[in-house]
Amino acid sequence: MRAQYRENGVIEVSGTSRKEDFNRIWAGIGWPDRDTGYICVVGERADSRRHCLWEKRGGLWELGEAALEAKDRLLVELIWVDARDDLATSYLRTLDGLCFYENPADKPSSQPVSTASPSDTSRSKSGGATAIVAPVPEKVVTNYRSALEKTRGMILEGRLLIHEGNCPLLGYTLRQPLDELLKSPVMKALVWVLTALEDAKGNGLLEAPSQDPWYANILRDDR
Repeated sequence: MRAQYRENGVIEVSGTSRKEDFNRIWAGIGWPDRDTGYICVVGERADSRRHCLWEKRGGLWELGEAALEAKDRLLVELIWVDARDDLATSYLRTLDGLCFYENPADKPSSQPVSTASPSDTSRSKSGGATAIVAPVPEKVVTNYRSALEKTRGMILEGRLLIHEGNCPLLGYTLRQPLDELLKSPVMKALVWVLTALEDAKGNGLLEAPSQDPWYANILRDDR
């Protein structure tokens, strides 16, 4: 799976069956804790349908490498992290190709990030485009359980699709009991990026698309 910018600024992703266009592609990182850490990449289409495109798990160093890979291969613009973990967040600051909002007042809020071609994006020291690492809003971190429930509701309503071939761990995790999900870096990564996308849209009610999805959602047992 690989992404490229089209002339109109839309991000075209070559998938397993056909190409698909996305307005933005963001990612979330769940820091290592009881389990290994996790990064999840999510694309948002023009019809507001979200697709989980890619995942990677590992320790802090592996997550840093995965963030750079997602930036280069899938053109991820924003990577959302829980900035309360100062050590993990500081590590990402050492990676060439990632940049930060130094002033909290400058961090993304309800305004969506405009899509730009590679020639218009920020550049790293090595010449490649950079991705922005942004802190998850305090209200989301503080009310994590509510954000998790909202995310689960989006999945049940069919507003989030999971590419199971590229995200097998996410597919497995979603079948676990709620108590396990509350502690899971996998779910934290997904919640961080989905709440950010919802906030960027400015509303929580999205219409279901009329055309067939790129791939089918997983079947879940209600627990």
